[in-house]
Amino acid sequence: MKYHRIGFAGSGNLAWHLAQDLEKAGHFIPVIYSRNPENAALLASQLYDTTVISEPDFSGFNLEVLIMAVSDDAIERLSEEILVNEDTIVVHTSGAKSMETLEFLKENYGVIYPLQSFTKEKAIDLSDVPFCIEASSSRVHEVLFSIARSLSSKVVVLDSDQRKVLHLAAVFANNFTNHMLFWAKTLLDAEGLDFNLLKPLSKETVEKAFFLMPELAQTGPARRGDYKTMKSHLDQIEANPELSKLYQELSKSIQFNT
Repeated sequence: MKYHRIGFAGSGNLAWHLAQDLEKAGHFIPVIYSRNPENAALLASQLYDTTVISEPDFSGFNLEVLIMAVSDDAIERLSEEILVNEDTIVVHTSGAKSMETLEFLKENYGVIYPLQSFTKEKAIDLSDVPFCIEASSSRVHEVLFSIARSLSSKVVVLDSDQRKVLHLAAVFANNFTNHMLFWAKTLLDAEGLDFNLLKPLSKETVEKAFFLMPELAQTGPARRGDYKTMKSHLDQIEANPELSKLYQELSKSIQFNT
């Protein structure tokens, strides 16, 4: 396997995990730029020999790849400011932004999008995380595939439109699911009950959805048409109009789609 010189623009949650795992896989991370120099310095301290720079000028580091691990809103602004060598491949990591955001780089650009939720505090095994790549040329594809494959057994080639759909689906599967757990925890906290009581149920829910498919795995009072129980639930939360409306809308969706 070929190892690569990879620079980072950004030092947030994704960069924290990706840079360290790339180095563990044998790649070299010579430089990090971030608008937050303290975060960049902290990440660099976890790496072997990495320089933190205060301006996005990467031209002196002989990079093969520059990974822009920044928020979607920052991609276009940063892409106008960075300085790289002519043959450096520049990629962003967004699920929602088109690859063509970087088309000013002629043939040396692409996307490497790991489909996972990242926080610095929680370790993640990237070997099972899908890495979605898109490349502007065959050379870029070869390099990005090599990098992604060094981290994960699941490398998928998706174009920008497909990646946008996947990103939307991920919002439902991840962000909205987590928000439902927020409301579940709120209800339990009000009665002094342990949130961890829901952990086995939540794990089984996800595992069963992928085993049977969600439309077949759905259970609960809305699925059964148990209006007496649903009325009891609504009576319990009538003092919270937001949660009551959410309960009713989700119940209607379950009944309509199952």
